[in-house]
Amino acid sequence: MTKNLKQIILFSLILLSLKGYTQNEAANWFFGEQAGMTFNNGSPVSILGGELETEEGCSTISDKYGNLLFYSDGINVWNKNHIIMPNGNGLLGDFSSTQSALIVPKPNSDAIFYLFTVDDKAGVNGLRYSEVDLTLDNGLGDITSNKNILLTTPTAEKITAVEHANGVDIWVISHKWNSNEFIAYLVSNSGINTTPIISAIGSMHNDVNNSIGYLKASPNGQKIACVKSFENNETQIFDFDASTGILTNPITISNYTSNNFGPYGCEFSPDSKLLYISEIDRNNNSSKIHQYNLLPYTESAIISSDIIIAQENIDLGALQQALDGRIYIAKYGSQYLGVITNPNEIGLAANYISEGLYLNGNASQYGLPPFIQSYFYATNVFSNTCYGDTTSFEIESSSIINNITWNFGDPASGTDNTSTLTNPTHIYSTPGDYTITISIDTAGETQTIYRNLNISQTPPTLNLNPLMSCVLPLENAEYNLLSAIPTSATNNNISFFENQNDAENNINAIFNITNYENSLNLNTIYVRLENNNFGDCYSVSELELIANLIPEIEETETVIFCKNSGFDFATLTVGNLPGILSDYSFLWLETLETTPEIQVTESGIYTVRITNLSSISLENPEGCYSDRTITVNASSIATIPPIEIFNNNSINITAIGLGDYEYALDDITGPYQDSNTFLAIDGGSHTVYVRDKNSCGIEKQSVALIGFPPYFTPNNDGFHDTWQISGVSETIQPNTTIRIYNRYGKLIKQISPTSLGWDGTFNGQKVPNDDYWFAVTLQDGREYFNHFALKR
Repeated sequence: MTKNLKQIILFSLILLSLKGYTQNEAANWFFGEQAGMTFNNGSPVSILGGELETEEGCSTISDKYGNLLFYSDGINVWNKNHIIMPNGNGLLGDFSSTQSALIVPKPNSDAIFYLFTVDDKAGVNGLRYSEVDLTLDNGLGDITSNKNILLTTPTAEKITAVEHANGVDIWVISHKWNSNEFIAYLVSNSGINTTPIISAIGSMHNDVNNSIGYLKASPNGQKIACVKSFENNETQIFDFDASTGILTNPITISNYTSNNFGPYGCEFSPDSKLLYISEIDRNNNSSKIHQYNLLPYTESAIISSDIIIAQENIDLGALQQALDGRIYIAKYGSQYLGVITNPNEIGLAANYISEGLYLNGNASQYGLPPFIQSYFYATNVFSNTCYGDTTSFEIESSSIINNITWNFGDPASGTDNTSTLTNPTHIYSTPGDYTITISIDTAGETQTIYRNLNISQTPPTLNLNPLMSCVLPLENAEYNLLSAIPTSATNNNISFFENQNDAENNINAIFNITNYENSLNLNTIYVRLENNNFGDCYSVSELELIANLIPEIEETETVIFCKNSGFDFATLTVGNLPGILSDYSFLWLETLETTPEIQVTESGIYTVRITNLSSISLENPEGCYSDRTITVNASSIATIPPIEIFNNNSINITAIGLGDYEYALDDITGPYQDSNTFLAIDGGSHTVYVRDKNSCGIEKQSVALIGFPPYFTPNNDGFHDTWQISGVSETIQPNTTIRIYNRYGKLIKQISPTSLGWDGTFNGQKVPNDDYWFAVTLQDGREYFNHFALKR
């Protein structure tokens, strides 16, 4: 689908007799962090090279042909070569002043300009001006001795300019601090009248933060909008008399929800019937753009007309109308400007685009350059500028046109390059950029107006391959829409839409094009190609979306096998899968096997890639797959070296092997413990059991601990009549020697561990009650000493 309608360019030029000026003075913008853009081709194009770095206020001026002259942040002035003028520093504006700078040409002069500066937060430097003479510094311009001339102090951070009713002079308007007085200075061919016209009307500006916020005149010169930020924030609108410079009839808008910043930027629509306000809410990290309808012009009607046309989680700052008839919005810290593409339309039809213009890696801050607002009244809107179609030109005038001559800037077309008709047509010979010159004779005066026009080729309709996505059941498919566009088409502006109507009307573009979530389960997306920003030469192509299912798998498993058990391998499988195994392909990434089951002999982590065969295509050769990870651990039954005995009644067990082991004493059924130490064990023979927690088996080993009775009573009553150690026997260290001593160290008796023990006699005679000592020498060489009591 290619745009192929009759081409019409509407030059709705309502002649305002702004003598010597055209709209091209606003053709170039520099702002933010070295950001720049030009409208010399009708549509905006980001440009590099700007040196300006400012948080807020800035100003730019070009000549009637759209050639850059100079720009400023209110502190420094850069010439068209982006070099600070010799005397172009030390101005008394401020980088944090809302409208730190405003450039106004001296009427009837191509060389003299006045650069007005405003201090921040009602600072002592107030409102001043400096004079720039472009004949200085070899035609690059410089500030004359008229530098930092004080007009008044203190003032709010606000300034705007609009033409006088005579169509020649310019009103420069600001607001005093700690006052309700507006001040309007007249700039004429005689210079600046330093005695202002004062309008004491509207709210007081007497909180420091109330100095923040924009001041704007409407393009038709009939309205003034004034924004107060932070405490008691509000916007006030006034009638403005362009013949006297007086403001009247205030209307107050205070329906803002944020007390942390609140309203900040403002701008009128090109037809001056609508007002746009940006509101910043730092408490919720969000911003809104309000649209107010100024007809009928009553407070209640205007407030009730409020429509939120945009809301973002970023600070939205200045709003500024441009030569393309659109309003651009500063986005703090972003590499994009927002844009209202149809600002004369009510409500969402105004069409806010969040990422309206990319700044080539540079960043916007809060401010955008203001201009004489009259530049934008009945702004040209280029539309349908496609090569090969008939371009029509229309002009409206409140004055009687005696003669008009159009030069279409297309000499290759021969005699068709000019016309004296009021509303001519022209077919351009080739695509390209053209400068149109319009000479108009009204009431004995001749105005020459220049307009730049781009005639563009219509982009081709694309034959796009389907875009594939892999998705789990019940989830939304995600696509990188941009990946479907061939390299040959990337020199166009590309946008994506969910239906054809939106694509044709360039509304509701898809925002997240590299990670688009198809929540509507659409089968087709529509791709709009434009050959320049906001171009009217466009094509719409269809992009098929295909979603294939990712296999549902058991993602992880742990497998343990017992080494040295006769089965020294682990069997790994792909797990349970929907459908049948033939629906899938398998690849074990470590072994490169392709079967659903493999055997491995080493521990480690193994991954099998399971691919849905139906998802494999030319567009998606890898198909949709899931990776199943299996952790393989080897274990084994324990080997037990000799058991360590300490303190004669405690043991430490060492278990050697691959397993994770637990321990029990004397009972194979347990209880088992993780500790390998047993304390205070009764003397005697014991069996230690070591069990592998991974079920690879139980190993056991015997251990003997020396035990003895602490006393004996050899009185032939059948109880404790003899004394003998425990823990040795005919099978456990039978060749153990036991010697008994009296308290003086005399050997009393030597007995065998297999005997009945000592009966309490020495050489057949009973020994007395006393403590006796014994020494045990075990068969393995260990020795043990202690004592016991004899009681009769």
